Amino acid sequence: MTARRRGRPKADGNTVSPDAILSAALSILDAEGLDRLTMRALATRVGINPMTIYHHFTDRDGLIRALADAVYADIAAPQTGDALARAHGLLAAYYTRVAAHPGLTLAIFVRPEIFPDQAKRITRDLAALLAELGLPANRSLRWTHILVDYTHGAALAVAAGGQGASPQMREDFENGLSELLDALSRTAPGAKA
Repeated sequence: MTARRRGRPKADGNTVSPDAILSAALSILDAEGLDRLTMRALATRVGINPMTIYHHFTDRDGLIRALADAVYADIAAPQTGDALARAHGLLAAYYTRVAAHPGLTLAIFVRPEIFPDQAKRITRDLAALLAELGLPANRSLRWTHILVDYTHGAALAVAAGGQGASPQMREDFENGLSELLDALSRTAPGAKA
């Protein structure tokens, strides 16, 4: 007689990595939206028992948080350049990712309690770059919000237009970001009048 294994038996015998689950979840979110990203739909797409997803991500909020952390993980400011150039580079990289996956950003907006660690890190990195300009903490925080909100708005407008990120829309974003950062730099301590 063989020993019976403990735990819930697999419904289908398939095993899938958490990365494969996240990839399928992003695919559903991008193509069909947040309402269609259910554990059952995801399990069907991947060919596993829905309980396997719960095992890896606890619940839908955990899945979305993990998804956002994976999507935003490699967004960073350039290593070289002054604080404004590095902030520009950070926000341009973030814009690209938000424009590519707007459903993910919208999912975070509707459930702010699942704000992912990588998004927090990007915000902290931007605030630190602005602090390098000598801004007091309250102004640095205010400008961080202004710049992140501008980036979100521009990237989500691309998605709402349905035509994808055109070179003209990207150029408009970059020019607007440059103008905002230029205005900020003129009011920073030590700025030349």
